[in-house]
Amino acid sequence: MHFFPVVILAIIQGITEFLPISSSAHLLITAKIMNFNESLSLDISLHMGTLMAVLIYFRIETLDFVKFMISFVKSNKKSKTKINQNLIVASLPIFFIGGLAYVTGFAEILRNIHFIGLATIVFGLALYFADIKSHEENLTLNNLSTKKSIIIGIFQIFAIIPGASRAGVVYTGSRIVGLNRVEAAKFSMLLSIPVIIISASIPINEIANNSIQINFFNLFIGFFVAFITAYLSISILLRWVKNNSMTPFVVYRIILGSIILIYFT
Repeated sequence: MHFFPVVILAIIQGITEFLPISSSAHLLITAKIMNFNESLSLDISLHMGTLMAVLIYFRIETLDFVKFMISFVKSNKKSKTKINQNLIVASLPIFFIGGLAYVTGFAEILRNIHFIGLATIVFGLALYFADIKSHEENLTLNNLSTKKSIIIGIFQIFAIIPGASRAGVVYTGSRIVGLNRVEAAKFSMLLSIPVIIISASIPINEIANNSIQINFFNLFIGFFVAFITAYLSISILLRWVKNNSMTPFVVYRIILGSIILIYFT
């Protein structure tokens, strides 16, 4: 495994994981351009880097969620908080539907360059209209209803489509139900934690059951670079959405999707 492609993929993973522009689409396209086959071990390493970034950035929320889960197991209702309940509720749809798509092989069928280009444009437009048309700016995660959390969770199902962008569809759903821009971005990032953990456990199991040669140095480099770039990406995005819309990302998606459909099909 060459060193340069690992660094490039790690930078792309870190930048795009939490931006509404689809990390999976960018990784697939970049690997195609470099004629580089991304290994399962590298994919896990990159996702673990972005996972560590969001865990550290939202360390207070993460610790609170761990305490919530412990109290939940112990049936201590006093320590339950609304935001933690919403995280669980909104995560359930993608676990069920995503697991079904993986088992049936439907998820692999969607990893098609035509689908990626089209999804990049279509879900980008959905992001634009949801972000612009939403007028409620007072709804926060602490007063988000269970019903609205389920709606956001349903939107997250579209994340199984490469090019749709998990961050993008969650943000879209969050804006549609009335979350303000900062809270919508924050919820999208927090929801990435269980998704990354579960999605990474699948290839980890495959690696454990097969004799696969692993270059630990490259994996460490990939993890570290993805971590740094993801942490910076989170910080920049949260500052951006305080006073700006998602329109620049939508324009970028339309241009990218058009390029994919024209030059890669």
